[in-house]
Amino acid sequence: MYKTLLIIVVLFSCGGSSEESIHKALQVFGEPIPLIKISSSKKIKDEPKTEAQMQIFIKDSLLFSSKIGIEYRGAVSQMFYEKKSYGIELWDESNNGVSKSVLNMSAEEDWILHGPYADKSLIRNVLAYQVSNNIGRYASKTKFVEVEINGDFKGLYVLMEKIKRGKERVNVSKLSSKTSATDSISGGYILKIDKTVGAGYSNQDDYNESNAITSKYDQLGKVSKNTKIHFLYDYPKPTTISEPQKAYIENYMHQFEKSLASSDFSEPNLGFRKYIDEDSFVDYFLLTELFQNFDGYRISTYLQKQKGEKLKMGPIWDFDLSLGSKGFCYNMNEENQNYWIFEYNKYCGDDMWVVPFWWPRLLQDKLFVEKLNSRWNALRKKEFSEVVLIQSIDSQIKYLKNTKALERNFDRWKILNKRIEPNDTKGSHDQEIVLIKNWLKQRLVWMDRELPNL
Repeated sequence: MYKTLLIIVVLFSCGGSSEESIHKALQVFGEPIPLIKISSSKKIKDEPKTEAQMQIFIKDSLLFSSKIGIEYRGAVSQMFYEKKSYGIELWDESNNGVSKSVLNMSAEEDWILHGPYADKSLIRNVLAYQVSNNIGRYASKTKFVEVEINGDFKGLYVLMEKIKRGKERVNVSKLSSKTSATDSISGGYILKIDKTVGAGYSNQDDYNESNAITSKYDQLGKVSKNTKIHFLYDYPKPTTISEPQKAYIENYMHQFEKSLASSDFSEPNLGFRKYIDEDSFVDYFLLTELFQNFDGYRISTYLQKQKGEKLKMGPIWDFDLSLGSKGFCYNMNEENQNYWIFEYNKYCGDDMWVVPFWWPRLLQDKLFVEKLNSRWNALRKKEFSEVVLIQSIDSQIKYLKNTKALERNFDRWKILNKRIEPNDTKGSHDQEIVLIKNWLKQRLVWMDRELPNL
């Protein structure tokens, strides 16, 4: 302890009191969790953003300060949970967005304060994103923090990068609304399979020609005018994407699906490989299935296309309903029951959001299945090994316990030993972590056995 204090004193006294140097020292030596204080004279709501001031402290040391715009975010969490999540944009004095590094993460203007609530482990998203980054697939970087808003302590949060175009985030080319040349409009794009309520619309299914591409196929891979599958424009935004850009990416998606649905879908020059980055689809599948993310494939699902490149899956997003979580599909939520999430339609086909036909179709391709198994076997030696995954869980929980953040969070939100929809575990936090570990161990064994049979 005395060594820790000495190092921190030296940092302050020798001009090394930058946010980066202080934060690195505090992280290494297990000092208190950062506290984010937000103050606003107006009520925070879901759009438009409310003007506020944000400060970040470690104990009494101010690390960061900025004017911000803040709003509620999330569909289910915003409607049903007391503990809200927030979207934050860093502002200058004229209320224009400004990029800054926050807690040693790459400079950007848009951030998320995710408030885990139904996820009583508090770590599901953090763990999944960490594993994705470890296997070379970008996912949002995260930091555990505590939050106080206008003097009201809100408990433990996860400060995370918002998914958006950028060199340090989703690294696709910038598109101007004036860009129209064929070679230039081939990228970059970010599409999202999701509800519309979190994208500025009142209802969850406000899809139209201005905000989304509508698939021509239903979940069985049949041409249909009543499809439930839509690809929302995430970048460029619906308000800025040009008509030539819309036409390009819409045609690309239609051609990809047409090739996948065709009888010669496996042919190198005619089939799906002409349109997709196969390795990214493999990794997305393995991450979604390893953690059994109930929202995978059908909502909270991102796709990206870089200029001159093929369509890629990812980044992964929103893993609250994973790792033994019950989900909202009551046909799939028996205790420790193993399911392939790509088969969601088989169990919950009447859901408003369904898994595109892509995944069962891809699994009809022998080479794709071989790549899945080869990649799985390679990852099982390290990133997907039981030892590495359990160590990651233990290190996160140790940090949250040592900082007393767990204790303070559940003092604020008295949800332990209670059922919080959709999860019905009613035990302590320790019991939730045991559940996750045991579930993950048996999931690894199950996938070792079942993947070769796909």
